[in-house]
Amino acid sequence: MKKRTESFTLGPETLLFIYNSDSNRLPGLKDYTAGTPAAFRTENCALSAVTHSPVGMKKEWKRFIRDLAIPSRFLNRNEFFSEFGQCLTTFPVVLLQKEKELEILVSAEELSRCRTLEDFVSLLEQQIRNIAGGFQLAGQS
Repeated sequence: MKKRTESFTLGPETLLFIYNSDSNRLPGLKDYTAGTPAAFRTENCALSAVTHSPVGMKKEWKRFIRDLAIPSRFLNRNEFFSEFGQCLTTFPVVLLQKEKELEILVSAEELSRCRTLEDFVSLLEQQIRNIAGGFQLAGQS
């Protein structure tokens, strides 16, 4: 099969990045008063640990998501439960949403092995290539 080098879209799929934290005002206020942005609660969230710095989302990560050519959503655990109901997975997790079906793209265990943003991006790119039938990401050769 010939590889394509331009960007691709998978169709109606969306990537869901689910953090291992809940969004509500009290923890956010607590983190604010402690001097830590709410988005940087990493004690139990490998996804936050590799994609965020103490001042917010890493620029390289923002750029990667912007250039990805697959719609992406970021949800906290409680937001995910509100929208999709309970599921049998651990968090954090990256899911591929195909209409009403959800498929684990990167598990919590795989995320925990990523020590850097580069590790996570490489893993995510590989998983996307797998579901895209060998097509390459934009800018890859």
